[in-house]
Amino acid sequence: MSDYDVAVIGAGNGGLTAAVSLAKRGLKVLLLERHNVPGGCATSFIRGRFEFEVALHQLSSIGTPDNPGPLKMMFERLGIMDKIEFVVGETMYRIVAPETLDVVLPADKARTLEALKARFPKEREAIDRFLDLCYKLCMEWINVDVMNDPAASKEKYPLLFKYRFQNAKSVLDEYFTDPELKLALGIYWLYIAMPPSRMPFFDLALMLFIFLEFKPDHIKGGSQ
Repeated sequence: MSDYDVAVIGAGNGGLTAAVSLAKRGLKVLLLERHNVPGGCATSFIRGRFEFEVALHQLSSIGTPDNPGPLKMMFERLGIMDKIEFVVGETMYRIVAPETLDVVLPADKARTLEALKARFPKEREAIDRFLDLCYKLCMEWINVDVMNDPAASKEKYPLLFKYRFQNAKSVLDEYFTDPELKLALGIYWLYIAMPPSRMPFFDLALMLFIFLEFKPDHIKGGSQ
């Protein structure tokens, strides 16, 4: 161990990022992983002629040439952006409830608003207000947690203090009456395996904001 400056336990997404970041700063890094391949959630396995992702089937925060996201900038700092090819997704998701609901939400705020209002015309105003809330909440979070505003306060960031610890169900109930609309906008609970009653609303708002602003990307060839 005396041959190394740092030991990183686990070669998942976080461990790999930490190890490469430290190595690029000139430190000698020992990276340890008990699995036979690195990658953590970004690994895959083969059954017959098919290859399956363990978890990471798409990424957010790569962005576009006109609106680069923070993940793209991080990959560029790590020197790996030119080694990966991304395929931009046109939609966030399609949600189907047999015989009642079939809606596709594009990875674009204006088009998603249009699709939701066409399917749920009685809640047009509520849909606008809800997505505006998601955006404003995330912008407050960026100022506080990303930009490290030293003067953060309840008065300066009222939405963050009001909603950050509320669950997704309570906020969806606050804004909407149609259960299918709540289903259509709350389906990202599947990502973190928590029902809306336990899922933090901030997580839902952040996922909607990121996928709408920075698009979903698939890694060509798979994450492994």
